[in-house]
Amino acid sequence: MMKKHLLLTILIFLLVLTGCQPQQDASDSTPSPDSTSQAESSPEQGEGMAISSAIVLDPATTEDTDSLLVSKYIYEGLVTLDESGNVQPAIASSWIVSDDQLDYIFEIRPNATFSDGTPITTDIIVDNFNRWFDPQSPLHGDGNYPTWLEKFLAFNGERDADDRAVSLVDGIQKVDVNTVLIHLTRPVPEMLEYLAHPAFAILHPDALSSSGYGTQDSTIISSGAYIVSNWDDSGLTLSPNPNYWNPVTDEINFVWK
Repeated sequence: MMKKHLLLTILIFLLVLTGCQPQQDASDSTPSPDSTSQAESSPEQGEGMAISSAIVLDPATTEDTDSLLVSKYIYEGLVTLDESGNVQPAIASSWIVSDDQLDYIFEIRPNATFSDGTPITTDIIVDNFNRWFDPQSPLHGDGNYPTWLEKFLAFNGERDADDRAVSLVDGIQKVDVNTVLIHLTRPVPEMLEYLAHPAFAILHPDALSSSGYGTQDSTIISSGAYIVSNWDDSGLTLSPNPNYWNPVTDEINFVWK
């Protein structure tokens, strides 16, 4: 796993001194082929896009297209993709990448909050990341985490025949109240595009601890631009999240197929 705090501090200091890659300009980003579809524009107000009624709004544990579509509007990750498929800031306001492409340091937006007003802290981001990555995490549960395995190959602790880590990710660590560092075992050129996938959105840990999270009977707490304002036998309505750092004004309606 990752080095202790002192070594981490030295690493970040050296990155700043010796140069690192700053947040990418949108024109320089090359999205992976399966990531661009996440950037589609939202349905028009009142349009009533038809989706399956069997959605589960826990994007880390599903590959269902309709579930991921709705999740894209109500949750947010460290970064997002614009309509052209370019990486843009989201919960992370900026980031730097080490020259060896193994360390990604994210500065967390200070005004990022959940829809219930809870601040999205670096501790919460670490908890979410460990939920996907580490079977020992209290939040990991029995979930399958298919997108994590597709993108990063394995969970924490899995070794190959030569005793090398299988996962592309070595771990995540809180640097300070505003900063997290993700360390890779080897370079992942599509790392930022991967992190823009709805499966890696940040969810409220307390809500995740509730049984059946993401279903109609659960309390959905949003980290994105919209909240679930109505979920009934006819469909689903998303309304603007009043606590979102970049407010929207439209409403999105879905009807069941």
